[in-house]
Amino acid sequence: MSLNSLMRWIKPNEQIFFDLLDAAAANVLESARLFDRELRTEDPAHWAELRRQMKALEHKGDEISSKLLERMDTTFVTPIEREDLLALTHALDDVVDDLDVIAERLVLYRIGKIREPFLEISSQVVEGCVLLHQLIHRLRNLSETQSIRAQIREVHDLENRVDAIYHTALAEIFNDGLEPVELMKWKELLDILESAMDRIQHAARVVGSTVMKNS
Repeated sequence: MSLNSLMRWIKPNEQIFFDLLDAAAANVLESARLFDRELRTEDPAHWAELRRQMKALEHKGDEISSKLLERMDTTFVTPIEREDLLALTHALDDVVDDLDVIAERLVLYRIGKIREPFLEISSQVVEGCVLLHQLIHRLRNLSETQSIRAQIREVHDLENRVDAIYHTALAEIFNDGLEPVELMKWKELLDILESAMDRIQHAARVVGSTVMKNS
């Protein structure tokens, strides 16, 4: 192996890692916006098409994740710690997976009208994805510590709001006299959507941890 080849292996172009993370975060945001927009039509005729589009975005996210993992396997020194790259890769992928599962359940469970708290959580998830996309982009310049930490706090505040809406929504479905099967359907859907917000917060925390390690 030549000296130039060795140096490229030890310290490759770091930009590719940030480009792939940016692409993954952009895919998450696109997925959340699509999901929220189609939910608000409150038209079950849209669910099959939503499911198709979400599945395509889920596959796109998987491809980006695979490229990131392959790049890590062939890189000696990564721009941020491997465990943080892995955590971010999986968290971003998992958000899209959660939304894809819900899109599938809307069809399988023949969901009609969307409950209002579910729409409220969906809008918070979109906001969280906007912030997460910005945070991921800022990994390129970890000197912006104050603005990064401010956005992480915003994500934390969103997650707290989602928790409050989620628990209120659970109380409502148990008190609304729903048939047991309908109650189980809505509890599962709420659980998965709340999980998506948890994953967004987890990714934001990883960004925060990366900032601390590199400040």
